[in-house]
Amino acid sequence: MRLRVLTGDMNGYEFEASGDVVTLGRRAENDVALPLDPRVSRFHSQISRGPDDTWLLEDVGSTNGTFVGRRRIYAPTALAPREPFRLGRTWLVIEEEPAAAALAAEAVVLVEESEARQNAVVYSVQPGAESEAELDTEELARRIEVFRGVSDALGSTLDLSELLIELLRSIMRVMPAERAFVLLYDNETRELEARAVWPVTEGAGEVAISRSIVEQAIEQHSTLLLSDALTDARFGNVDSVQDLRIRSAICAPLLRAGEVLGVIFLDTTGATHVFNRHDAELVGSIAAQAAIAIENARLYTELLEAYQDLQLAQEQIIRSEKLSIIGTLSATVAHDMANVVSPMITLVDLALDRGKVDERTEASLERQLQRLLALVERLKSFARPEAMQMAPTDLNEVVKGALSLIRTEVHHEGVELDLELAADLPVVQAVPTQLDRVVLNLALNALDAMEHEPKTLRIATELDGDEVALSVTDSGPGIPPELQERLFEPFFTTKPTGTGMGLFSCRRIVEEEHGGTIEVDSRVGEGTTVTVRLPIGGATEPASM
Repeated sequence: MRLRVLTGDMNGYEFEASGDVVTLGRRAENDVALPLDPRVSRFHSQISRGPDDTWLLEDVGSTNGTFVGRRRIYAPTALAPREPFRLGRTWLVIEEEPAAAALAAEAVVLVEESEARQNAVVYSVQPGAESEAELDTEELARRIEVFRGVSDALGSTLDLSELLIELLRSIMRVMPAERAFVLLYDNETRELEARAVWPVTEGAGEVAISRSIVEQAIEQHSTLLLSDALTDARFGNVDSVQDLRIRSAICAPLLRAGEVLGVIFLDTTGATHVFNRHDAELVGSIAAQAAIAIENARLYTELLEAYQDLQLAQEQIIRSEKLSIIGTLSATVAHDMANVVSPMITLVDLALDRGKVDERTEASLERQLQRLLALVERLKSFARPEAMQMAPTDLNEVVKGALSLIRTEVHHEGVELDLELAADLPVVQAVPTQLDRVVLNLALNALDAMEHEPKTLRIATELDGDEVALSVTDSGPGIPPELQERLFEPFFTTKPTGTGMGLFSCRRIVEEEHGGTIEVDSRVGEGTTVTVRLPIGGATEPASM
């Protein structure tokens, strides 16, 4: 397994790990040691091999948790191909390692021969050149069995690499060969490249095969047979045959609609394993069958890649359209709300002047009006992006300001408020009104999530290394793991009356405008914590709204 670090001081660092269980943590005893991240525990998590060759990521009691995307995990969790995961502040990803078969294929080279070899003559065997009457019953039965096995192998997968390996495995079960290769033309460079080798011998060094035999098979569009080449006078001066000690070889072109896709090449150096015309004809027939499967696999791969590109483009278009719709709706709603709120303020002021309400009602009215005005401004920020100047901001003061707007609601709902604000918290570079929206949104979400007693809302700030952290925790029912990754998508909501814009706007403000992070830690039946982390002394440039 190869793991690559994506962020932090060790960005780009790669780890090679073997075994079915790989440990990760800050201590050097781990297979993957991350000593530069103070938020990584000494023994933080582990990766183990699961069913179907999947990798399972598991937290092993770390202090700060293990995250897949923005979701904290508590049980072994399967990692999708190239899916990033996080320990502390460090993001990592499992890189796809070159398979042993691919490494073996990369070691294959076509040997350039002398002029004498290039002018040599080999036997050309056309498929079907021998009549079936010349074949005995045993040979006919053998061919039927071989074709059945090859057909099963070629029909077992549409993955080109797997298909080629299965093809060679099937051939080698019945052919007296020591080595087998499939060479294919690269679609872009039009160079022949070894794509499969059998047997797979990783780390065996360079593997050479005869270039001129391959080129002649391609040029003549026919299967070539070298039978007992070392004792054949015609090959006495051939460098490649002598150097490679080739006793016998077969090279069959892969032809599809008159086009050569590549070749199947078999050879042997043992005196007891010499190919005959029956072997060559059989390999030629297999090559004709294999060419169709290879072409289908290539077309399938190209179609799959095109579909994935199209799907990505569609997702980007949908996201752009959603954001456009958000801007249009926000402008309309903000305009209508402003028309409602403005006269309400005047009416409330008149009512207060006449002494028609008590102090408690007066305070409640003012808070609710401020919330409405904040909502209007928030909608405007979607509709008319504009630059807002960042300034040194005390996160504790932002929290206190946001809570002043919802204290009545907290008291009315019977919620116990647990406020833990760290003393001497460093300031962050931020737009205070934007952070106020984040805190207010997270707090209101937490209140909405708690339906049954006891109801506890915990809001805490702390200094965490070079970051300031804000956490909002509720005692609600928690969020199922399959929904947690979608929480920050626009229009996605778990509330019957929700709009699906709250957490989306929080993510936009925190990550895109302030260079921070936002993550969810939720367990069904135990509540939810949303944590925002902001860099101390962040960017001083205006935040793009």
